Amino acid sequence: MNDALANCEPAVLWRHFEAITRIPRCSKKEAAVREYVIDQASRLGLKHRTDATGNVVVARPASPGYEDRPVVVLQGHLDMVCEKNMGVEHDFERDPITLVRDGDWVRAADTTLGADNGVAVAMMLALLEGHEPTGPLECLFTVDEETGLTGALQLDPSILTGRILINLDSEEEGFFCIGCAGGKNSYISAPVVFEESPAEGATGFRLDVRGLRGGHSGAEIHEQRGNALIIGGRLLNALRGAVPTVRIAAIRGGDKHNAIPRELRVDVRVPSGDAAALSGAVDRFRTTVLAEYRGHEDGLEIAVEEIPAPGRVLAGDSGDLLCHLLGAIPHGVLGMSREVAGLVETSTNLASIMIEGSELKILASQRSNRQSLIDWASGILASIAALAGVSYRAAEGYPAWTPDPESALLETCRTVYRQENGVDPEVGAFHAGLECGVIGDKIPGMEMISFGPDLKEVHTPDERLSIPSTERVYHLLVKILQRIGA
Repeated sequence: MNDALANCEPAVLWRHFEAITRIPRCSKKEAAVREYVIDQASRLGLKHRTDATGNVVVARPASPGYEDRPVVVLQGHLDMVCEKNMGVEHDFERDPITLVRDGDWVRAADTTLGADNGVAVAMMLALLEGHEPTGPLECLFTVDEETGLTGALQLDPSILTGRILINLDSEEEGFFCIGCAGGKNSYISAPVVFEESPAEGATGFRLDVRGLRGGHSGAEIHEQRGNALIIGGRLLNALRGAVPTVRIAAIRGGDKHNAIPRELRVDVRVPSGDAAALSGAVDRFRTTVLAEYRGHEDGLEIAVEEIPAPGRVLAGDSGDLLCHLLGAIPHGVLGMSREVAGLVETSTNLASIMIEGSELKILASQRSNRQSLIDWASGILASIAALAGVSYRAAEGYPAWTPDPESALLETCRTVYRQENGVDPEVGAFHAGLECGVIGDKIPGMEMISFGPDLKEVHTPDERLSIPSTERVYHLLVKILQRIGA
């Protein structure tokens, strides 16, 4: 066992968790970890089924004395968000995750940990070992959840027989989720024109917005965490006002649709005579923005570094277009639920921007627990694109999961939690998207709930998993499985 996980219980769970941290499993690249799951099923003599998308179901028969219990589907996803801090040398397609023990928490060294949703994979594999008596189980390992719930959307429902589902992709112990938002991704693209000009008499600068907390664009969107693209857009527009001669040479920031962007890098050029004015404008902007985020984003840095003057920069109209789009596209909460106090109903995440070749690409992601409001939120992006005269495309979305507060499964989970902890759990809905919404849409009548151990800062290199919470939630899961159908 890795030193970071020494003496963690249950040992079988952490053994599997450590094993999958050594296996590359970025979204869309889950083949190796899927083979690990299948190898474990074969080792245990358990039957498995795989659909055309690559989702895997491993079935464990009922333990003696539990033969009359209904089949329960346990579900989690194999892929992880692969994020690392700027300048960190880590190849997610080859390098194992470096585990670090931090008191009662396990985290990774400068990368995402992948406990979202590796902890679910480890829990299911531990249960498949058969040490805990339960009714019949079907452990569903889905693929490519993080980039748009692809595995769930393309799930072949015939590989499942159970009609009770426990999703293990929640991130707060003591909270039972019974509903979630649906969502849609919006893509804005536009041709841009570069022009060549001599570097003589010019000075180049590299501008970095970095050190933000980032986070999950559903679970943390209400916290008003800094978005590097929003801050970077403000910076560029401030510089253009103070130093009209500034020209943009390159820009890249953000990555995943479901992660609040932590970093943005822009290369610019000015006539050498305006270099001091640009540095001064950056300093003034930095002072203003650090004051705005003081106490909330204390790691925020707005750095400026002199570089060789780029010989190729965006033509004037293209630079204007880029800055206007960054200034116009919204980010954050668009509306709160009128039915559930404190629940974000609708939001949008300005997720990434880049120039590839001669094309500007911008990605934003909209969420809501009402389809009509998803359409409204994505329509905002479509209207901005139309006003700018650029291309807009919306990807196929995924459905919301409507809560059922009268669910027998919820009552069972509540009862067991109360008996184990002496208090009632919290029950509610997530603004984040869960595969439950898609699976329930594909399999009418599926009774569902979602819970999990304490996870913090998912989708960022600060992601960490609580070790004692994981042990408690696994114990709770076993007790719930033993109670279902009793």
